[in-house]
Amino acid sequence: MKKREIRNFILKLKRDSDSYKYNYGHVLVIAGSKIMPGAGALCCLGALRSGAGLVTYAVKNDFLNQACSISKPEVMFFVYETVEEIFDFINCRRISSIVIGPGLKEDFSVLCDFIKKIICLVDIPVILDASGIACFNNISNELKSVKAKLIVTPHLGEFAKLLNTDIAEIKRDKEKIVVNFAKENSLICVLKGNNTIVSSGEKTYINDTGTPAMATAGSGDVLSGMISSFVNIIGNDIFGSVKFAVFIHGLSGEFVEKYKGVTGVIASDIAENVCYTIKYLGV
Repeated sequence: MKKREIRNFILKLKRDSDSYKYNYGHVLVIAGSKIMPGAGALCCLGALRSGAGLVTYAVKNDFLNQACSISKPEVMFFVYETVEEIFDFINCRRISSIVIGPGLKEDFSVLCDFIKKIICLVDIPVILDASGIACFNNISNELKSVKAKLIVTPHLGEFAKLLNTDIAEIKRDKEKIVVNFAKENSLICVLKGNNTIVSSGEKTYINDTGTPAMATAGSGDVLSGMISSFVNIIGNDIFGSVKFAVFIHGLSGEFVEKYKGVTGVIASDIAENVCYTIKYLGV
């Protein structure tokens, strides 16, 4: 990113003296399961360290205790069973962005129906990751008809399954494929990996921060949380917010690698260092 762009985004993160938590968004994280409660917890941590005013982790009752035990005390919890309960919560609690997918492990057909209902009901930014993306494997054209402002964050393997192709085919012309996918489906696509590509179909950004040290479980969950925070704080520029989140995520990973080494970085390190990275840049 250019220095001027970075400076402009950093200025948007500065806070007025009389501001309060609702000025910085309320993120809802619908994620996790009995075997993967940490995925949602990492996503919440990424959102909190990126400046979100409030973060709620939506969970099923059967793993509430696990999720609570590994989450920050600042994270709130909402126990749900139906999509209607989620929708009521979104409306009542002034939810401004949603992450769906990290660590969600349920009956796949039930899960897909649940996710599709949510993204057709809301008109706020929704970040689809992991299982949230998998629900549209081979039927990605259905993404173009949803109501939500969609941001999908696949890695190469997930993207290949989504498009019903193979990784080698995508690697032949990654940028063009990502741009076409984003344009055809009226969404923002974040193809994660070395030189992560972010595209809205009209605008494209290729990231130059990051390190192989970030190839670790949960790193993408942290990024989803960061995106969910920045789209609220930075304002109407959703593409710019996503681009900035990817940039900061990679830079935070670089900083952690300097003192933990290429093999010692874990996802929570990246999340915990986001605040230091932003401070280093001027906030």
